[in-house]
Formats: sequence, C-alpha cells, structure tokens
Amino acid sequence: MQSSDPQSTAEVIRRAVDIIVDRLPSGWTGDLAAETRGVVASGADAALSITAPDGKKTTFIIEGKKVVERRDVYRIAERMREASGLDDVPVLAGRYLSPPVREALSEQGISYVDATGNMRITSASPAIYLADRGEDRDPWRGVGRPRGTLKGDPAARVVRALLDYRRGWRIRDLIETSGASTGATYRVLDYLQLEGYVEKRGDEYLVENWELLLRAWSKDSPLFTTSRVAQFLEPRGVEAFETRLSSAPVQKYAVTGSLAAQEWVQYAPTKAAYIYVPSIESAAADWGLRPNATAPNVILVEPKQPNGVVFDNTKKGANEITFAAITQVACDLLNGPGREPAEGEALIEWMKSNESEWRRG
Repeated sequence: MQSSDPQSTAEVIRRAVDIIVDRLPSGWTGDLAAETRGVVASGADAALSITAPDGKKTTFIIEGKKVVERRDVYRIAERMREASGLDDVPVLAGRYLSPPVREALSEQGISYVDATGNMRITSASPAIYLADRGEDRDPWRGVGRPRGTLKGDPAARVVRALLDYRRGWRIRDLIETSGASTGATYRVLDYLQLEGYVEKRGDEYLVENWELLLRAWSKDSPLFTTSRVAQFLEPRGVEAFETRLSSAPVQKYAVTGSLAAQEWVQYAPTKAAYIYVPSIESAAADWGLRPNATAPNVILVEPKQPNGVVFDNTKKGANEITFAAITQVACDLLNGPGREPAEGEALIEWMKSNESEWRRG
C-alpha cells in the first residue's frame, strides 16, 4: 500500500498504472501512451497498452476517480463502456474503492484498481487475469469523518425494517416501525444511500435489491461477536430439545440458524440449535440445560439489548416453536460455522423465489 494519500486524479492514475505494470506476468509489458487525447475517447483519462509475450496487444482505457460511491457505479460503468473500443478493457482507477464499490464494479464487468492495491482486471484477448487485495477500510479517511458501518442494534433495527417490509419509507414511519432513534435512522440511511443500497425518491426511501442489503448487513453482524454466547448439551439430542421448546412454559426466545432454516428449506439434519434469549442463565435453568463446551448441541445467544431486534417479527411454527424472522436467520447462517453459510445461500434462494411469503407489505 502507498504510504501517502494521492492528492490528485493524476496521482491516482500514476499509482494505478504502476500497480498494474508491477503485477504483469513475466514477459508481459505495459506502456502508458504519452499523448492520450488521440487514443482515449469521450472523457477517459489514460490509455495503457498491454503486450503479451506472443506480441498480442490490448489497451486498458483508464478513468481516474478520487472518490467513488456505490450508487454511482452503474453510471460510471455505462460511460466507461462508451469510452472504450470494442477490444479495449475499461479500467476504473480509484484513490480507494470500498468492498461494495468493488463488488458493484465486478457485477458491471468493469476492471478496477485502487491506490491501496485492490485490483481485479480481466482481458479476453490476450487472456489475462490480475487480482490482488489491498485495504478494506480507507487508510486515508480524515480524522472525525465517520466510517460507514451497519454494526450494532440501531443499524440492525433500520436494516431489518427495510428488509422485512416491501414498501417506501418516510423517515417518521421508519423510526416508528424500527424502534431506532432519529439520529441513528438518519445516519444509517445516509450510509445506505452512499453505498447504493437505498434510493431516495421524493420523501421516501426504497430498497431496490434486498439481497444486496442483506449480504452487506451480514458482513457487519457476525453472530458470535455481537452477542454473548454459551454452549450446552441436551443429552437426548436436538429433537428432544425441540419437543421441550414446544411444550415449555412461555418464555421469550427466537430460534435461529439451521434449526430455524428448516422451517422454510430442508437442507440437512440439524446438529445444533441456536436460540436467542434475553438471559442465558434463566433460559438454561428453565430448560434444564447442562453447560458443555466440548460437544454442545444447544447454543444460547444473548443479545446486548434484552429487547433486541432479533425478537421482532418472529414466526410461530406448526410445532409451536418460535423462529426468528427469516432475514435474521439468513444473516446468522451466512456468518455461521461449517455448512451454515451454504444453508444461508439455499435459504436466500428460497427467499428470492417466495418474496411475497415473507416480506410484508
């Protein structure tokens, strides 16, 4: 990673070219056109000629940006495609490109490189693939400038409302439904707009792609780092514990993970039950669970807030077991151990095909 913040678009491009050329395979060469105007069409900033060992050539048409926001990627991609010839490779060079921006650029088929070393460049002829990892946080972000994040209960409340309901939101309605504070709601919406997960039309906020928002939230909400967790053993197995849950005295809880996913998608037998509870000690005593960190099959998860969003929009199953909302379950599975991320992917596929069954109006 470069030690200093690029101060101009020209410096961004110079660093991008250096990074690309430095990572070319042995025998490949890269030459920056001394005079760009005659080579690059309609507003691109530089042309880098790449030559393979067999003499085949292609041109990387480079557009430099000091700041790129996810919501701008589609517009930038369209312009870059128009600025490139049929056989050219459009490349966006950035000061720093966040993970959501890099993901969106890949979806649009646009190669990219930033000054921290993040890079993904592909060319069909001559065939080349360059990829590297730089920073996942802006190393040059100014002091006092907030880092965007979806961590914590306030952000989770806003995101869950946006995911659980299919509608346009006025600020007042979103605050009332989510239970988040006014300040937190504005901060989360500002970040979501910046990254392109939410659009504002008039005085309403809308989510055009709930899956992208769900995945972004899951990256900031790993189950075992945002809650207190304790492991227990039900000697008779998970099925016996399910029976106990369905007949136990009324207690607030919400089943998540693999056991909850079975309510919507059959994947594989559940090896462990994950349950959100307001108090681990109380729930363990009520259910007669034995602490066991060696071979647990019941994991109790205590959110930082006793009335956390994990208990909102729960679903009562046919066996009278209370399951967390499907959006919460999917988020937790994506962050889970072993096969659980694969189960999360299967659940998301079901959600995409059955949106009307889980997303409220």
